[in-house]
Amino acid sequence: MPVDNIKIFIGRNPRCIVLSSGGYNLLFQRYYQREVSNKDTSNQDPLTSPKTQSNNDKTPTVILKQISDQELANQTQYVEVTNQLYDGFLGLVTIHGSIYATLISHSQKVGFPRWTQTENGKIVPSENIYKVLDVDFFSLETTVYDSYFFDKNDTNDEKLLYEHPCGSMKKLFRSGTFFFSKEFDISTTVKNHGLIHSLEYIINHSDSNFVWNTSLANEIITWRNRLPSIEKRDFDSSNILTFVIRGFCKTILIDNNDIKDPTSDKVSLTIISRISIENKENCLTNNCLTDSGKTSNFIETEIVTTTKNFIFSYTLLTANIPLFYEMPENQLLYGKKRVKIIKDAENTQPAFNTHFDSLESKYGIVSIVNLVKPKSESQEVLAEIYRKCADVKSLKITNVISNSSSLVKNPHKLIYLLTEDIYEFGSFTYDREKGIYFGKQTGVLRISAFDSIDKTIKLAMIISKEIIELTAKEIDNFCLTSMFLDYHDQLWHEDYLQLEKLHLKNTKNSTKYRKIYSKLLNSTVKLYDPLHFYISHYLRQLRKKFTHERDANIFCGTFNVSGKLPANLDLRQWLMPEGNEMACIYIVGLEEVIELTPGHMLLVDPFVKSYWERKILKELNNNDQGAKYTKRWSNQLGGVLLMFFVEENEYPEIKNIEGDVKKTGFGGMTSNKGAVAMSFKYSATTFCIVVSHLAAGLDNVSQRHNDYKAIFKNIRFPRGARIKDHNAVIWMGDFNYRILMSNEDVRQLIVQKEFATLFQRDQLNQQMIAGESFPYFHEMPINFAPTYKFDPGTKSYDTSEKNRIPAWTDRILGRGEVLRQTSYGSAEDIIFSDHRPVYATFQAHITVIDEQKRADLSNKIYERLKLKLSTLDDDEKVEYLSSKAVNILESRLYSNKSNQETLASTNKEKKNTKLPPPSSDLKKWWVTAGKSVKIVLDADPAKVMINPKRDVNPFASDDQEPLFIER
Repeated sequence: MPVDNIKIFIGRNPRCIVLSSGGYNLLFQRYYQREVSNKDTSNQDPLTSPKTQSNNDKTPTVILKQISDQELANQTQYVEVTNQLYDGFLGLVTIHGSIYATLISHSQKVGFPRWTQTENGKIVPSENIYKVLDVDFFSLETTVYDSYFFDKNDTNDEKLLYEHPCGSMKKLFRSGTFFFSKEFDISTTVKNHGLIHSLEYIINHSDSNFVWNTSLANEIITWRNRLPSIEKRDFDSSNILTFVIRGFCKTILIDNNDIKDPTSDKVSLTIISRISIENKENCLTNNCLTDSGKTSNFIETEIVTTTKNFIFSYTLLTANIPLFYEMPENQLLYGKKRVKIIKDAENTQPAFNTHFDSLESKYGIVSIVNLVKPKSESQEVLAEIYRKCADVKSLKITNVISNSSSLVKNPHKLIYLLTEDIYEFGSFTYDREKGIYFGKQTGVLRISAFDSIDKTIKLAMIISKEIIELTAKEIDNFCLTSMFLDYHDQLWHEDYLQLEKLHLKNTKNSTKYRKIYSKLLNSTVKLYDPLHFYISHYLRQLRKKFTHERDANIFCGTFNVSGKLPANLDLRQWLMPEGNEMACIYIVGLEEVIELTPGHMLLVDPFVKSYWERKILKELNNNDQGAKYTKRWSNQLGGVLLMFFVEENEYPEIKNIEGDVKKTGFGGMTSNKGAVAMSFKYSATTFCIVVSHLAAGLDNVSQRHNDYKAIFKNIRFPRGARIKDHNAVIWMGDFNYRILMSNEDVRQLIVQKEFATLFQRDQLNQQMIAGESFPYFHEMPINFAPTYKFDPGTKSYDTSEKNRIPAWTDRILGRGEVLRQTSYGSAEDIIFSDHRPVYATFQAHITVIDEQKRADLSNKIYERLKLKLSTLDDDEKVEYLSSKAVNILESRLYSNKSNQETLASTNKEKKNTKLPPPSSDLKKWWVTAGKSVKIVLDADPAKVMINPKRDVNPFASDDQEPLFIER
């Protein structure tokens, strides 16, 4: 059973339900606003008292508050349900206007995707998955069903199924198709599982399309987010709120060598299928695409393999064909599956695009596999429309004429057709011991077959096996045994049986299940928190009292170290350049920390990463200003290493750190080139850092551009956040851009320090001016010599046989209004590599939330309101808290302004905040009617050129230098 079981107490006079876990007690009570009457009916049972809820208010209201153990100990008011402990609270469901608290009463452990192994071979799960076996629904209004819970027996259980208003929903949850975990976010793939498990992380990163109790928990999450930090921590630690997915989950643990040896390496295989609720009550029907781009039978299946040292996973999608068609339901009775086309390709395209835009945002590249029944004219017509829409959207589509038997007999033929996608997309692979990612799934296969679960899952199993065999070849000490492959097929078969059973049930009883899903997925309730709602409201009004703007210094450094680990290395000139103060944050990116050979890409030495982490941290803490730093985060992909160091006083301000990687070597198949990225929140300001190593070679400009696009498009953080979705972006690394001049001219201009002349012919500069690579990024003027290529150990540029042209291959770029670059330079005296380290410092304008001031302010408001509300009943509380007087009263507590001045200031702020939506790369708020921005310059490009002495930022003011000069 899961830990932290929940106790249930039923309160009387007034009726309420209390959930208790780990000393935290949460009370739910139905709220009725009384009508004007001489008789007070507030303490009557709702079933016998006159209806007091307004007929115009269709959404019922619940009072929610925390109570103490002392209050709960009052046995005359609260009675415990002693014969049952509950495993999780799913939220509040509304059935015919009545409200019920939904709790998991029985569950069974079925999986553990990640685990650790002790020295004696014992497996200790770090993530447990439980299957829901039963749920109970407690009414917030009536005592009619209470006896069924206090006296558990078969008869009462039958009554709960057939007499209780939630009986049909109870049957649904008893189907064995719902799963949950209290230790990780079960709605997302393993690559998004945070190292630190918390309810806040799950709330911030869960995928609501796969959480089946989203509508039941939404209001509770909103209430939870309003709580002061201390109360929020108490709620989270109670482990009361639980999220469930639907589909199939199971883990099989296999001995990799000798099953009788308890100390031998073990391997686990986990399958998780998640059914999407994006199409709400039609989520498990044979319905076609909707106008909003939603589809049915959408299932995300992830196969996870865990060994002592490695974790790898692969994700596949199966769903209905995303086209407009209809299939009369009565045909199913006779086994006929003839289809009628509703919309042609042209009219399907808008919804089709919306559907695949959503998939690309989450999964990256999407490749379509559509299985077509042989000799089926209607399915061939569908396949042709599918192909036309995919071509317009520039999606790869593979229409395969195949049936279930041919999938089993000739799997190699299908693998041959999909080889390119399988190799290109790869799989997520993580070295647990070394803390290194050396594989990432960059795309996904979307499999469809008209009205067939059988064929899609069989194909998914074939692809899964191929991926595991390919990945196993890259993992050291992992033997892919026949036993493992047998268990792999067994898991997929069990997954098929579960999903096929679900599909048949829903197809045969579609009307029945639509009604049940509608109740579950569209349930609404209002939570009335007498204090926290208004405290949150006042805090927003008084935000300026606990927030302030300030500048923070950020140091960024990039260095291609050529695979060397020099002894007695002094990095002070690079990390602490003369004239610069110590920064709050140090972000260091290294390239070629290992030799760029295939063997080194797969067998990365963990000593290298730890060496550079220790080395740089030691240098930072050996400063003259007394600043102390700590490593906050680091990640490595092949030869690219990103390290994040924070000054100790700033440590609490850094939150929500997430990472991602992207291979670009050999078309995205290897990690000899690629990028490591991180996302974090500096107080209330979001940052994205990217360190990349792009394609080499003088003539490889287009490949470098493609590398940039691949990284920019495929780097994704939880909830689909991309690089551009941050307030500030810093991108650095060995970009490998060269200078388009002769070797002799370049070297001569370096001696003359004519860097501006060289910069005009710099490939990256030309790409940025043309709007190709790195649009919207800014680079400070370069006033230092090219950083590549030197004879290692000397200050002489390349004298080898290749005699390479010197170039600024190592660069640091910034993007975002909150960033201002303050310096840009290189450390010329660090000479062990054939590159020179480069640094840049930024001043970031960040919004800082003073949590202590916020808490103090919250407590003041809380105590004042609590004192006032203690003498009022619920209706008087609503009237008081809704009045304008309380706003003015609270404002006067923290301002010397008069009431009139306060109101005038508030009204002025409201007027000033009516701004249009923020601009994006696709739409600017100052451009109307979808028109594009065009600027015409009165200049002849044959006669004049942009003045290289001006700032590269075209919007920077410069009265000294003209915009153009003669060529």
